[in-house]
Amino acid sequence: MDENLKANLSEHSIWQRLFFMLLFAVIFNIVEFIVFAVAVVQFLIRLTTGAVNTELQALGPRLGQYLQQIVAFETFNTEQRPYPFAPFPESDGTAAPDGQAQAG
Repeated sequence: MDENLKANLSEHSIWQRLFFMLLFAVIFNIVEFIVFAVAVVQFLIRLTTGAVNTELQALGPRLGQYLQQIVAFETFNTEQRPYPFAPFPESDGTAAPDGQAQAG
């Protein structure tokens, strides 16, 4: 067996990373479901009240940023582990689709 491969296989950090990659793959799917649930609830609120919930509206982009952080970690673009090992993404203050600034 190649010496480089032997060294890589015995490296503890690569196996630890695999564990975290699997963990964040599961978390990604959970957050994906939460995004769908937020969309359904937001639709129902809009349908019944005529307005959207601003807190849920602000949560959407934060969840998107979180998913982006997970993808960056999963694809080896960063070594920084996402939440709960780092702070959850904050609202970046970008404009909502209707042109109003989102609440933070």
